[in-house]
Amino acid sequence: MKKNLGSKAFVLLALLYLYVPIFVLMVMGFNESRYNSLPFSFTLKWYQELAQDDVLLTATRNSLLIALVTGLACMVLGTLFILGHQALKNKGKQLARSFVMMPMSIPWLILGLSLLLMIRAVDLEKNLFFVLAGHIVISLPYTLLVLEARVQSLDQTLEDMSSSLGATAWTTFRRVTFPALAPAIVAGGFLSFMISFDNFPISYFLMPAGISTLPIEIQSSIKFGFTPEINAISTVIIGISLLCLAVVGLIMGKTFLGMIGGNKKNV
Repeated sequence: MKKNLGSKAFVLLALLYLYVPIFVLMVMGFNESRYNSLPFSFTLKWYQELAQDDVLLTATRNSLLIALVTGLACMVLGTLFILGHQALKNKGKQLARSFVMMPMSIPWLILGLSLLLMIRAVDLEKNLFFVLAGHIVISLPYTLLVLEARVQSLDQTLEDMSSSLGATAWTTFRRVTFPALAPAIVAGGFLSFMISFDNFPISYFLMPAGISTLPIEIQSSIKFGFTPEINAISTVIIGISLLCLAVVGLIMGKTFLGMIGGNKKNV
């Protein structure tokens, strides 16, 4: 009993340590004091000033655009990889998976610096293409993890049954495989979107001059003092992240319930 209580207390303290600072940041976004001081006085003026801050808004639009393209690219590439991965032999499967998953084991700081050195070595200039390529490289493995989990839960005999009934490979993909993978594809796309939107190291090393993303702008701003507008935009980011997580959870939850319902019907 004492060990159980001690474990629960440890988990509670860990959660408080992680989430209380975030909660304080969100609350201070509604505090009238510019210096995050007490007593607390509710106001929305920092959100009004944020709406007029062209630098932060432009950086936010850039982050959203890059994250959107990254999410869509990861959805397409992840789907193609999963479909092609099934056609490989065991050794080929393991090699291909290890190659694609490798960025998960490399710190993003090292990866961003390595990409920058590679660009300089071939005498190229930093541009948005390299930024997108870097974001896709680090986001794609997370999309694949979601897709792999979905593929492992699928009934592989469905494709064989479709083929035995005279369906072509394209018809089988369009009517059987893709609908089954669609929830995981969307969930993986949302996850890649979140990873790309919050990424700082890759953008910092590869972003061309004159263009900034929100993480870079926040990092630049806090060098000269933490402003309440940062609290406000951080609260907005947290809200967007929670919304994405809710959508992913809803999609995956419906998929799981659908799998259970399908299994019950088969039984």
